Amino acid sequence: MHTVRLLLSTTEYDKQVLEKRFRAVSHIHNVLVKHAKKCLKRLSFDKEYQSLKTEYSKILKKSKPSKEDKVCKKQLSQKMTDIIRSYGLSEYSFQAYIKVCAKQFRKCLSSQQVQKEATRVWRGVEDILYGDGKELHFKKCRDFNTICGKTNTNGVKFHKDTCSIEWLGLDINCRFSKDKDYILEALDSDISYCEIKRMMFPNGWHYYVVVYLKGDAPLKLKTVGTDYNITGVDIGTSTVAAVSDNAATLKELAPKYKDYNKRIEKLLRSMDISKRISNPAKYKPDGTIDKTNHDKWIYSKTYLKNLNRLKCLYRQKSAYIKQSHEEMINRLLEESVNFVVEDMSFKGLQRKSKNTERNDKISDIKQKDGTIKQVHKYKRKKRFGKSLNNRAPASFITILSRKALLYGGDVYKVDTKRFRASQYNHVTDDYIKSGLSERDKLIDGHKVQRDLYSAFLLKNCNNGFNKPDRDKCIYGFNRFLELQDNLITEMKTNNISMKQCFGF
Repeated sequence: MHTVRLLLSTTEYDKQVLEKRFRAVSHIHNVLVKHAKKCLKRLSFDKEYQSLKTEYSKILKKSKPSKEDKVCKKQLSQKMTDIIRSYGLSEYSFQAYIKVCAKQFRKCLSSQQVQKEATRVWRGVEDILYGDGKELHFKKCRDFNTICGKTNTNGVKFHKDTCSIEWLGLDINCRFSKDKDYILEALDSDISYCEIKRMMFPNGWHYYVVVYLKGDAPLKLKTVGTDYNITGVDIGTSTVAAVSDNAATLKELAPKYKDYNKRIEKLLRSMDISKRISNPAKYKPDGTIDKTNHDKWIYSKTYLKNLNRLKCLYRQKSAYIKQSHEEMINRLLEESVNFVVEDMSFKGLQRKSKNTERNDKISDIKQKDGTIKQVHKYKRKKRFGKSLNNRAPASFITILSRKALLYGGDVYKVDTKRFRASQYNHVTDDYIKSGLSERDKLIDGHKVQRDLYSAFLLKNCNNGFNKPDRDKCIYGFNRFLELQDNLITEMKTNNISMKQCFGF
């Protein structure tokens, strides 16, 4: 399945109607969230369900469950599911519940669009019941960006012949971008369903129709690499290194994100000052919010304009990161369509460490009286959440997988814990652990960049994708050294450096 997004040529009347329909969706969503919260609360007080859940978790914690445990686990799961459904917690129960509330919006939203919103709320409930979700949240109207359907015959209908949409009394034409020929070629497939999407710009909301079509998208790249040429890709929180038979790449992910962050921080400071001026009674003398004051917050017109500008900046930053990834991946596809990457858990890298530990290294602390005290400082609990937000490495892997499949290739993932690319030495055939700050390694008397060498090992993995193939590594090592030296020389010539990640 592929998508085509087209800008809608809206009048002021169309914008008012579309805004009204987004408010209707937000109301339906929040009504469902309120209902779901009540059902979850009643479920939490069910003693039978809680006892079954406790028994189920005990079986899960067992390292080697027996056959009896597996049978018991299945029975417990079925009983828990029956109890959950008895409290009205299911996708179809939500759709039936909201049907009464949605009658007042029958001129704004179709039945399938209401059902789709119920499905979205149910996905959040599923995360709480079966995943790591903690709580459902109400959403403001401005936080809703899409109204989705299920087919092209109910709700939003896209007409290929006129390139326009029809939606409960609205008839809006679409505008083409510069790639009109490519868009027409992409639209030459069966339509699955449509959704209305809105994006914030400096002059307000812009509305789009996103058409979901069956089949693969037309190929845009004229030349791509061969099937037999495999590229190893070592993805980090801030950088990506890639090594193939003929090229080596070491780049920073989304290098211009700082420009957007500076503008966002400046705008946030301005908004905070405006809010404090408009609401002096809501703050204590020390500058913190007075939670005992329950007066309504007052926002100036300038603050509301800046709120739209802030949403626009976040959209621009997200679009820039995606475009940067797309461009880099297109260059990688020129060398190869088959890639080997580590199966990284970026979600785990976001979390802070739970354990409070001290460093083994002794640090000197200067006291007020001038004496020096030696202590073991606490280890930092901070992880890579900020970097992952700014660089989006998980999005890079997702786009790489999609594009590789589109051009007849694939992305193969190796187990990070078993492969240990950052620790392996193919010459000595052993694993040596090194710190994150060590960006270079000494292999057979040659200095190699750590990320590039990891990508080289990934490229030369065995057929089981669980360890490097030592014979392949020995055969291609000299070629790798040549590619690495040429790349680093070129980067230094062009003043491309990132000491903390590249080592130069």
